[in-house]
Amino acid sequence: MSNPGWATTDDGELSREEGQPLSDDKRQSMFSRVSFAPTNNMEVETDNNTQPSFQRTFSHKLFRLLKFITILIAVLLMVAQVISLVYLPFDGVELILKIFLSSFCVMIILNELEWWGLLRASPLLWNWIPRGYLYAFIGVVSVEENNLKPSSGALNTLPFDYTAALFIETASWLMFFIGILYISLGLCCCQVYQAKVRENYKDRVAERKKIFEDGLTSLEFRKNDPSMT
Repeated sequence: MSNPGWATTDDGELSREEGQPLSDDKRQSMFSRVSFAPTNNMEVETDNNTQPSFQRTFSHKLFRLLKFITILIAVLLMVAQVISLVYLPFDGVELILKIFLSSFCVMIILNELEWWGLLRASPLLWNWIPRGYLYAFIGVVSVEENNLKPSSGALNTLPFDYTAALFIETASWLMFFIGILYISLGLCCCQVYQAKVRENYKDRVAERKKIFEDGLTSLEFRKNDPSMT
């Protein structure tokens, strides 16, 4: 009767005759080859199937896009204040308003980037509803302060470059509309939903990092343990 493959050693010789048991060393070597190979494959498949994703969800990406758009509008509004100094007439009070508006734009950028702990702790800037009111107010003040409302109702009747005036007015109204958007999202409890989305993302990233660190620890343990090689 022919011997099965598992009854042969690595060099092809028969490991035992019929009726003669395997030695302890060869039995341990055989069972280690049979048991450990499938187990490692199962571990790899399990890790690939159960690892938490570190990708942001679609809603999380939308919230980040809102922040990016707000920062861009704040930069445009700050540039508009500089342009108004060159192309629009102004007096001392209007100059002070331009300086205040520029500082507000810097504050908006820092607030959206969450770089300043003092801004994050402020209820006026943290909550989306009062934040929206502030943004809308800044936009309206910029429109009014830059004298962008000619008596005839058309920008091309202004006694200066109306292209620059159009840019200033556009940036100002964009800030107003982004403020209205923040108010609307705040009333719809979207800020609460955003907090849950961000917390879920942080938990998934932390869990994946823990799995990665545990994997490195296990790999280091196997390298240092002669019995695992």
